[in-house]
Amino acid sequence: MHYIVVGLNLDSAPIEILESVAVTRQDLDIHHKALVLHAGGGVILSTCNRTEIYSISLNPDRGLRQLIEYLDILMRRGDKKLNLAPYIYTFTDDDVVRHLFSVTSGLGSPAIGESEVAGQVSNALKVAAENGAVVSQISRVFHAALRNSRRIRKNTGLGRDSLSIPSIALKLIRSVIGDLREKNVLVIGAGDMGRLTARTLKHVGVREIIVSSRTVEKAELLVEELDGKAIPFECLEESLQTVDVVITCTASTKPVLFQKTVNELMSMRRDRQLVIMDLGMPRDVDKEVGAISGIQLYSLAELQKISKQHGKGRKETALEANSLIEKSVKRFKEQMIATDREPLIRDLAVRAEIMRDSEMRHALQNMPDLDPEYIEKIDIMSKALVKKMLADPIAYLRSQDTELTDRSVADVFGLEPKDS
Repeated sequence: MHYIVVGLNLDSAPIEILESVAVTRQDLDIHHKALVLHAGGGVILSTCNRTEIYSISLNPDRGLRQLIEYLDILMRRGDKKLNLAPYIYTFTDDDVVRHLFSVTSGLGSPAIGESEVAGQVSNALKVAAENGAVVSQISRVFHAALRNSRRIRKNTGLGRDSLSIPSIALKLIRSVIGDLREKNVLVIGAGDMGRLTARTLKHVGVREIIVSSRTVEKAELLVEELDGKAIPFECLEESLQTVDVVITCTASTKPVLFQKTVNELMSMRRDRQLVIMDLGMPRDVDKEVGAISGIQLYSLAELQKISKQHGKGRKETALEANSLIEKSVKRFKEQMIATDREPLIRDLAVRAEIMRDSEMRHALQNMPDLDPEYIEKIDIMSKALVKKMLADPIAYLRSQDTELTDRSVADVFGLEPKDS
């Protein structure tokens, strides 16, 4: 079986393309079930800056075509006539493992080294497993990626100097309007990103944090710990008249702020500037809002540019992390080969022990008066001899990943081929 992955991210595609295939958390269940029917299963990883589908296939070319077809299905949900082909990347085998390890470690995130992506990877695997879309090989590589992520955070500068998407967003906002400590900020959305954003705002000391969510209870729970203010989703317009910054991060599949609404709002603000940071994927804010006078609209695309600048300053850390990833990829491959070969190795050991025991019994029949102490020594010696003779064949089996290897060893030692 071959590992395969297809995907798009903010490096490979414009945000208009990426949001056309984004899968919100509430839609993951239905799409994993559909993926089982379409391509035999896999894991859909859809975050603020990427949508990828991981799977396995006996025929990687055919498997990749099926996954690309499913990306087209995702895109057609919005009745959009976009051409995804120029923006899709594909990987197979070791390159899939390497890519997933890198993604899970945060090396491909807008905030390089962010820890939140590991939680998103873990959740994607959990949802896929709950919907019967995961086989053991996929589970193994995802768990290995999560272990590798923890190892990299512990042993490199990524763990000591990690950023988050909200922290980069605030850096951009500060460059536009200056000190945030005298500013009022409205956060729309109280999910994972909303919570992280609100906590980051609290940390930098903004004057007032207002949180709005379609589920008002979520907003109320969040502001309790932040000493902020929760408002119903239906009352957004009142707050939009008074705040200095709006940060949106909902799981909506459609915009929550439209040009008409914001245009009317700006006439009531008396020319006061409003900065809007859209962290949604798909976007929460109609792109036409950016054309309104007095509005400064930013999205994940701008954060990606800042991330690249930030990444130049973390070159050494990234190289260190990539070096550990290469070692982890090699170790994972060795473990997978060893796991796949264990049944054959056990058969080989059993076969050798039967032969050794048979020869021991035959030899002892001709030496009925042999002292028990010597019998024990001969037994130990024969076991050690067999172990040494099998060491090289076993090491060879654990280092090769071909069916020809299995057949050759099975033929040499008179074992039943596993595919017969």
